[in-house]
Amino acid sequence: MSTNENNLNSFFNLAIKNHKENNFSDAEKFYNKALEINPSHFDTVFYLASLYAQVKNFNKSKELFKKAIQIQPKYVLSYSNLGAVLKELGNFEEAAIACKSAIAIEPNNVAALGNLGAVLKELGNFEEAAIACKSAIAIEPNNVAALGNLALALIELGQIVEAINCYKKLNNIQSSSKKFYKNLGQLNIVLGKTKEAVKFYKLAIEYEPGDLSNHYNLSGLDSKILNDNLKQHANKIILENKKSKNLAYANFLLSKYESLAKNYEAEFNYLIKGHSCFLESEKQEYKNDIKYWLNSLPNSGELNQPKIEIKKENQKALRPIFIVGIPRCGSTLVEKIITSGSQEVPAGEEMSILSLFVKKKIIKKEPIFVNDEILKIELIEKYKEKKLIQSDKNFIFTDKTLDNFFYIGLIKELFPNSKVINCKRSNLSSIMSILKNNLPAIPWAHNIEDIFKYFDIYHNQISYYEKIYPGFIYSLDYEKLVIDPEAESKKLMAFCNLPWNKKCLEFYKRKDLISRTTSNTQVRKPIYKDSQKKYAPYVNFLKKYGVKYSWYN
Repeated sequence: MSTNENNLNSFFNLAIKNHKENNFSDAEKFYNKALEINPSHFDTVFYLASLYAQVKNFNKSKELFKKAIQIQPKYVLSYSNLGAVLKELGNFEEAAIACKSAIAIEPNNVAALGNLGAVLKELGNFEEAAIACKSAIAIEPNNVAALGNLALALIELGQIVEAINCYKKLNNIQSSSKKFYKNLGQLNIVLGKTKEAVKFYKLAIEYEPGDLSNHYNLSGLDSKILNDNLKQHANKIILENKKSKNLAYANFLLSKYESLAKNYEAEFNYLIKGHSCFLESEKQEYKNDIKYWLNSLPNSGELNQPKIEIKKENQKALRPIFIVGIPRCGSTLVEKIITSGSQEVPAGEEMSILSLFVKKKIIKKEPIFVNDEILKIELIEKYKEKKLIQSDKNFIFTDKTLDNFFYIGLIKELFPNSKVINCKRSNLSSIMSILKNNLPAIPWAHNIEDIFKYFDIYHNQISYYEKIYPGFIYSLDYEKLVIDPEAESKKLMAFCNLPWNKKCLEFYKRKDLISRTTSNTQVRKPIYKDSQKKYAPYVNFLKKYGVKYSWYN
């Protein structure tokens, strides 16, 4: 054996020793000394890539795993680990390719199957994600990551009972923490099983008493939880003033006490502070998304003037009903009216099919509109995957993704026989409802100036499309709907070319009613007059923010 080979082995062995002992700096030094002798030494390249992944230097790890694949193209762990690293970097499409390459070499590679399920979920390919996760679980039944990702994919596919079973299994596996009680509470609300939801939230509090989000969630179902002990606990968290999500929920809870006492200014101040703390706790997660929704997306001129060649005869049979607006505008109620009549209409709820497609293009700085075939594959196939495009339902379905108001030009071109319903509610009511209902999935909803900016974008977009597509958008006034449900729902159904009967207003009686929105408890009750007067006490608190917007009243 040559001197170089001896030195290489010596450095490599020292690197491995330090790596095992978590002396990462020394391990990195010795790996690099080994690579100076032989840059193509596979074991050194692979283990150094693994070290960088371990210390979260994912860019260096990615490059080295790619190099390892070049040296030994059939080594499955290089592909599997590369997929995991690319997932961490948010390069989901590349990650999926790496995972599929690992599976091609070793079909029963659990890590690759699990990672593939995770990245396909992120890409919105929920059916494929569920298949990959199930394959991993078939090999390793107690695979926590695969079960968790399977649950999330099943939720998106509307298979709520199956998702609940996943979380129950996860709780049995991780019995020491029982951290999935919260998820079980949330999913039982979706199914309308309030008693079950209350039970699981109480169990969540029992196992995680310090997590105030559990108390907050339960307080929406059982106001009795708002007792003196909880109030003292929330005040104690605020006095400690440690930056955390718990501090946000302490403020949210205290806002509820002030609301009950009709101390509206104190309530408003707690809400603003709560959202500020929540935004701080999620700032890394939200930073890019806020920029996207408030700047990148609205400034995409391509969306307002879609130049695409679509063979419209291919889409003429499709009759989707798009329900757009801003959060807390009554859209869930509108969808339930439409889907509860004598003609069965599949309900899509919030699917974000168009949103995900456009976002991917804008982030990659690619043209949004290319050709008919790509749009059909990327978009229409997604609706098919959701089981929404059905010939026996006359190809009618709803898509209640509220931010679809950005894509009305695309909708008009892609679905010539579609309907667009713009749900309007008083700006005061919608903004206060957003503040009173913490919406974690919406990054711009935690800063009042961001909320006003988003509303301004919405009003401008709707105004623009109403001018260029006269008669294409039906504006439904929420306040009018709750005052005269029969008359307004008849107008709504006539616009949708659907028959009206009393079942449209008896949606709350349906046993198959599923709602994943914040309004999931409200839609299980008859329509009631939600007067704007209940938000009158907050008028002066919003006035200074709304004064520069012509649409605010």
